[in-house]
Amino acid sequence: MAWTGGFVNEFGTQEMWPDGTRIQSHPLSATYDVNIALTQLKNISPHAANTIITGVVIAKQQPRSVPSKTDPTTDRGLLSFTLRDSPTDFINGTCWGSESYICELATKFKIGDIVEIRNPQIQSKQNTEQEERYRPWTPSQYQLTLSEKYSTLSLYGGWNVDVYSTLQHIPIRESDNYYTLADVIANGQGLHGDHINVLVLLKTIGTPKDIVTKTGKKIKRCEVKMYDETCHAFPLVIWDTENIDLVQRWKPHETVVFATDIMVKFDNFRSCMTGTVGSKTIFITNPDTYEAHSLFKFGQSRDTNDDQTDEDSGRLETDLSSIKEVYKVDQIKYLAVERPDGSNGADYGITYAFLAAFDIDSTSQNCISMRCSSCKRRVESTNFSCINPNCLSSVSGQPETTMTFDILTDFSDATGTLKGCYLGGTYAEEMLQCTAGEFLHYTEQQKTDLKWRFLLERCKVYFKVFRYGANSPRRIVRILSCNPAQPTEILPHL
Repeated sequence: MAWTGGFVNEFGTQEMWPDGTRIQSHPLSATYDVNIALTQLKNISPHAANTIITGVVIAKQQPRSVPSKTDPTTDRGLLSFTLRDSPTDFINGTCWGSESYICELATKFKIGDIVEIRNPQIQSKQNTEQEERYRPWTPSQYQLTLSEKYSTLSLYGGWNVDVYSTLQHIPIRESDNYYTLADVIANGQGLHGDHINVLVLLKTIGTPKDIVTKTGKKIKRCEVKMYDETCHAFPLVIWDTENIDLVQRWKPHETVVFATDIMVKFDNFRSCMTGTVGSKTIFITNPDTYEAHSLFKFGQSRDTNDDQTDEDSGRLETDLSSIKEVYKVDQIKYLAVERPDGSNGADYGITYAFLAAFDIDSTSQNCISMRCSSCKRRVESTNFSCINPNCLSSVSGQPETTMTFDILTDFSDATGTLKGCYLGGTYAEEMLQCTAGEFLHYTEQQKTDLKWRFLLERCKVYFKVFRYGANSPRRIVRILSCNPAQPTEILPHL
C-alpha cells in the first residue's frame, strides 16, 4: 500500500478553507521546499511574467472541442486539469489550442503525474454558475490558462518527486468530512442530485464499454463497485476516459479512495442509490488518515470469498482482453463434452450468438438463490440450512447466507443452440447492473424491460468451460460477460 509511513499523529493548528471547512496540516507543510526559481501557488499573482509552476495533477478531464469565437467554421481544443503543489494549495487550469495539439498533449500526462508549467496566464477565478457546476472546487482565487503558442506543460524532471508524490495521499477536505455508504442509502432520494464526499474501498472494476449516444457521439462507460464497513457494494459509474484509466490502476480490496464531489442519485431503473463521477470529482487514493487506515484494515480482514460464489473465484484474475478465440455454438458444445487434449483444464472463448432464453421475469426462484457464506453451496430454501457435511456451519445449523443470482440461459446461432449456460454471482450483477437484493425490489415491468434489453439480441459473450467438480465428468459453460454486440464486431465472424 503506497501510503507515506504510518499514521499522522500531529495535525497542528486547524486552518480554514474559504468555504468554512477545516484543513488538516501535515508534516509535509513543515518541510516543503522547492527550487527558488519556481513560483508556489500560494504566491502567484495576475500578469506575472515567466512564471514556472510545478505540482502533481490530482484531476484531469478528457479533451473537448468548442467552436472557435474567431472562426465559427473551426473548432478549438481544450483540456482541463487540477494541479496541487502543497497540502493546502491546488488550482484549476485549462489548456487551449488546436484540436490536434490538445489531443497530443492529453497523451503526455495523466492523473498522478508531476508536471511543470511555464508561462501560464494567471486570471481571477470566474465565480459563475458554470464554474460551480462543472469544475472542481479549489481554495485558490485564481485559475491558470495555457495557450498553445505561449505556454508549455511537460513532465517534471527535478529532484522533489517524493515531495510532490506525497500530495496524492493528503485529502483535500477534512478527513472525516464524508458520508458512509449506509448514510447515502438511508437518505435515499433526499440526496438525489447532490454532490458528496465518500471514503470507500474498491471491490470490483467493470470492463470499460463503448457507448454510442442518441446523437451518435461515442463515449466510454465503466462501473466500479465500492464498499465500506456499512455497505457491501455500491455502484459508481464513470464516463470520463481519464478517470476510467485511473481506476484501472487500482487494486480490489486494497485501494482506499477519498472521493470528493461525486454526484449521487436514485436510479429508478435499479430502485437504488448510485454514484456518478463528474467533472467536479477528485480522487485521493490511499489517503494517509486514521479513517482510511481503519478502512484498509477492514478490507484486509474480510474474506474475499464473501463477495462471490465459488464459481466466481478467479474472476479478478480473468482478463477478458486476453480472451481472443472466437467459437461457434457447435464448437462450444464439443468443448462442453470433452476437452480436446483430455485434460481437466478450463477453456475460454468468445461467441457471437443470440440470447435465446433469459427467464428472469416469471419468478425470482428461477434466477435468485441463497448460498452459505462459508462454503458457497446452496442452502435449503425451507430452513436455510447448509447441506454440505464438510461445512462448519452445518454443525451449528445456523449458516450466514448470501443472496446471489443463479440464472440459466440459452444461446443460439446458425450452428445450433447451447442450452443451460450458467450466469451468476458478480458476472450477472455486472450484466444486469444491479445486485440480487436490488433485483428483488424491481416491479414486474422493470424485470420484463430488463429481460428484453438482451433477449433475442445478438450478443458478444465471453465464456468459460470447465469441469463442474474434481471427480465429475460434467463440464459446464459459465458466462463471464454478455452484452449486445456491435455490427462491426459481428461481420468478420459470420
